[in-house]
Amino acid sequence: LIMSSDWEDFNKDFEGERRFDREYFEGAVKGPLRLTPATPKRHREGYRREYPPISLNNRDLNRTKDFPENSLYTTKYTLISFLPKLIKEQFRKATSMYFLLICIITTIPMISPVSPLPSWGGLFFILLVAGIREAYEDSLRLKADVKVNNKRFSTIRNGVEHRTRSFRIKVGDLILIRNNESIPVDMIVLKTSDSGQCFIETAALDGETNLKIRSSIDERISELSNDQLCLLQGELHAGIPSHHLYEFSGTLQASLDGTDFEPIPINESNLLLASSILRNTEYVIGICCYAGPETKVGLNLNKPPSKFSSLDKKLNYYVLFIFLFKIGLCVLMTILSLFFYGTPFSHEILEVRETGYIVGIKTFFTYFALMNYLIPLSLVVTLDVVRFVQASFIEWDEELMHNGTRSTAKTSNLNDELALIGYVFSDKTGTLTENIMNFKKASINGIVHDDSDGLGTIRDVIDAPISDESEQFAKEYLYVLALCHSVVCDYDDIDELLYKSASPDEEALCGAARNNGFVFLGKSGKYINLEVFGEMEKIKLLTEMEFTSDRKRMSVIVKFPDERIMLYSKGADSEIMSRLKDSDDNDFRLSKTTEDLAMFSKEGLRTLLLASKQLSLEEYEEFHAEYQLAANNTNVQERDVLIEEVCSSIESEMDLIGATAIEDKLQDGVPETIASLREAGIKVWVITGDKQETAINIGYSSRLLDESMNIVKFNVKNADECNALIYSILHGEYGDYKNIDKPLAIVIDGYSLKFVLSTYREEFMEFAQYCSSIVCNRVTPLQKAEIVKMVQDTKDEVCLAIGDGGNDVSMIQQGNLGIGIKGREGSQAARAADFAVPQFKCMKKLLMIHGRYSLLRNTKVIYASFYKNVAVFMCLIWFSFYTGYSGQPLYGDWVMTFYNIFFTAAPVCALGLFEKDIEEHIIFKFPRVYRSHKNLKVFSLVKWILYAIYHSLVIFYCAYFSLRYESFGLRYFGCFVMTIGFIVVIAKLSLETGHWTYWSAFSFIWSAILYFSMETVESLFSYYIPEQFAVFGNVILNPTVWSCSLLCVVLCLIPDFSFKFVKRNTKGKEKYWYILQEFDRKKQPLLGAP
Repeated sequence: LIMSSDWEDFNKDFEGERRFDREYFEGAVKGPLRLTPATPKRHREGYRREYPPISLNNRDLNRTKDFPENSLYTTKYTLISFLPKLIKEQFRKATSMYFLLICIITTIPMISPVSPLPSWGGLFFILLVAGIREAYEDSLRLKADVKVNNKRFSTIRNGVEHRTRSFRIKVGDLILIRNNESIPVDMIVLKTSDSGQCFIETAALDGETNLKIRSSIDERISELSNDQLCLLQGELHAGIPSHHLYEFSGTLQASLDGTDFEPIPINESNLLLASSILRNTEYVIGICCYAGPETKVGLNLNKPPSKFSSLDKKLNYYVLFIFLFKIGLCVLMTILSLFFYGTPFSHEILEVRETGYIVGIKTFFTYFALMNYLIPLSLVVTLDVVRFVQASFIEWDEELMHNGTRSTAKTSNLNDELALIGYVFSDKTGTLTENIMNFKKASINGIVHDDSDGLGTIRDVIDAPISDESEQFAKEYLYVLALCHSVVCDYDDIDELLYKSASPDEEALCGAARNNGFVFLGKSGKYINLEVFGEMEKIKLLTEMEFTSDRKRMSVIVKFPDERIMLYSKGADSEIMSRLKDSDDNDFRLSKTTEDLAMFSKEGLRTLLLASKQLSLEEYEEFHAEYQLAANNTNVQERDVLIEEVCSSIESEMDLIGATAIEDKLQDGVPETIASLREAGIKVWVITGDKQETAINIGYSSRLLDESMNIVKFNVKNADECNALIYSILHGEYGDYKNIDKPLAIVIDGYSLKFVLSTYREEFMEFAQYCSSIVCNRVTPLQKAEIVKMVQDTKDEVCLAIGDGGNDVSMIQQGNLGIGIKGREGSQAARAADFAVPQFKCMKKLLMIHGRYSLLRNTKVIYASFYKNVAVFMCLIWFSFYTGYSGQPLYGDWVMTFYNIFFTAAPVCALGLFEKDIEEHIIFKFPRVYRSHKNLKVFSLVKWILYAIYHSLVIFYCAYFSLRYESFGLRYFGCFVMTIGFIVVIAKLSLETGHWTYWSAFSFIWSAILYFSMETVESLFSYYIPEQFAVFGNVILNPTVWSCSLLCVVLCLIPDFSFKFVKRNTKGKEKYWYILQEFDRKKQPLLGAP
């Protein structure tokens, strides 16, 4: 794995020298081979008090400062921590602790009736299997890490470009990034190929595939040649590394050839983040500011928390139950032994007399060691193997594929948790929707035009105008779409024009303008190239006022060839409405447009308002002077405030043009999937950043909401209003929130959530638990995780979180289960998740089929594992009644171990891999059956244990009475009982198999072959196991064993058949489940839900 790259590649220093450098080599082989953690504590967030100044073009000086290496590792273990962590993880399980206790007891010869070697061997086998699995999974993580950390990038030193591996890049290095290359570090932009501007895609960080604009720190720096950049001297002062993606401040103090530059303020617009990708820019040259674990992506790369399934937790209770049962048996045998010890008969056969206390202690621990197999040693290994294969089933399932992308299971021990989901928390954009925007409708001068087919409906208004006013408004509408944006032009392989932007809405709007004859062809310096109905226009861009989350609008000031100066603006309705000119015409258009906006929102469309304003030359020059004065302010905070004040002053008294309506299309199968989840009893919460009207209509279109619901809009402005609204809901003002006939649904915004999360968690969840659906809008990424935690803290339910972007990672990791969408918004969510799927619709089969079957199969594995051991090893208790409660083993040591681990393992594994109760198409038709196995009850285990005790009685006493008048030895009788017990267990497991496959049948055949062949081989080795010599051969040649086995099978399985018959033919809460089975097996048509 580590030596996969050529030694020659490792020996290349970034100066081009061929030599082996131990420091460089170690950077490529961390992970399990590293002796220290991948991220030293001092380089984690919160431990630095100040960040060292970065010396320009002085690599030797920078290496003396406390900067980390540029490498990131997601591995779980190191060479030193592997064994301690593995032991810690394994001994969190009750089974492992139990087996360790057994091993210690069997090592004491005074009290142990069996050899300690099988017990220790079994424990080491469990740890070995677990260690191999953990090492394999970690090696895959290491392989991916090494590949990323060894990727080559271009650095510049002494004016010469060198290809350098990522982990060799140091803070302060000059880095050259070309178009479509990923960025290895957080770097400050010094120079670009496009007048100081560049475009990056941050899908791996924040889930947004749309381009973002970044710029160089200063025009004078960007005009320097590569040689001059290498001669810059000075220091870069950056803030303490922070995980906040879009927060950064710093200052560059530089000089060139003795000439000092004024201190240059730097902010987040000058920072290129690691893991982002350079787009539509030929090249960028920058200086490495943060490296490795101190990059933004490194500080956001939290190790996923250890997650244990509900079945694992329940298994610990099962083990405790069997352990207490075993303690009870040991106490009973101890009491009986003391009674026997006091009888005259015991004095005749016991040569050594001991005190009652000694006898009691010895007897207790003797039976404690003897009955250690009541808790099956094979259970842990079997579950690990079965879960691993179940995870492979998910990856092999072609119905969980989309466009060649397969679903993956990152954590195999959570397969069965998929069947226990109570709440689903879903992101909207990119998770429920395609994240592909389509222009649908336009409202121009109060008139709606449907342009969903892209055939140029708006152009028809210009070609055949109703009036001069309608023609003018249509042209102005298209000018806003074609000029007011941050779109850049690109071309595909067949030279077709493509639009790329920081906003998918802008791509759709610019595309709509193109479809209507206004074709944006890019920018040439300060000019915008526009083709209007086939004729070229060069329009000068005077000022661009960018869109921000605070401004919620974008504006441009342009100068047409006829010297006309126009301001065009687009943005959220709340922002544009407040900036319109107070006039009768505007008021009329506003009233009509407001009606159109309401209609668009009901259809689930995203809306923007468009406005314009004509400026005189004097107005523009006054604005420009104020704008330049504000932009030249060296104080970053003051500069931003001053610029916003200047922009806001010019963005006023505007004329309303109209509104746009864009569709973010739902993914295929989303409404059907959500409807199935709700029918299955799963409560779905959708979390989005859209405005409330759009969120509600997305809820209706996705079947999250329906007309039968009583929808409460949760919009409050302060804590008092929040308290009052919750009180009114709890006291029935909105109806009975517990009434399932008229279910309650809540739509709550992020501002209201702030009060709920801080003060009213329990009160909110009091009625939220009865809501079928909840829609959260205008929610921040931090609030997403807090919402999940609120439900986890107040409800004992399994919570699943699903998202597709980097901003969903915290929510995904907070959930009991996390699912990442492999989509347009990068892979960070998928990498952080427990499962990854290509589309939301895969959730339906993942939960209802793979999850439900996994839980059904794994519970049967647990029950069958306990049953098979209790049925055979309880015979030791019945045997004790004839041995003076001495703890004499009935079976050989290795026979017990082989039976526990190997002889009956195949049928149990077959149950865990191929068992079904209902076919897939029945589950899809009636999702409510998803709930039939959601409760993990101890009673089910008790039932299996009672069957096992009864079977052991039948097995032992049938064997005892069959051989009562024959001469036989201890090993012969033990082999006789073991053979009958094996046959009965196989028969019982075959009865419990509800779905037969060729592999299932083969598992039973293989198990029989394995038992009879290994027993035969064991009986032939007289040197190693003399007491077993020829015993098995004599047993199987005795016809009594076969007739006795047949009798035992009949006697043992009659109660099983009887119970199953009565249960299937009497009314009960599971009757509908049996009806579905019968319909399926008889292939009769299903007319409706039972």
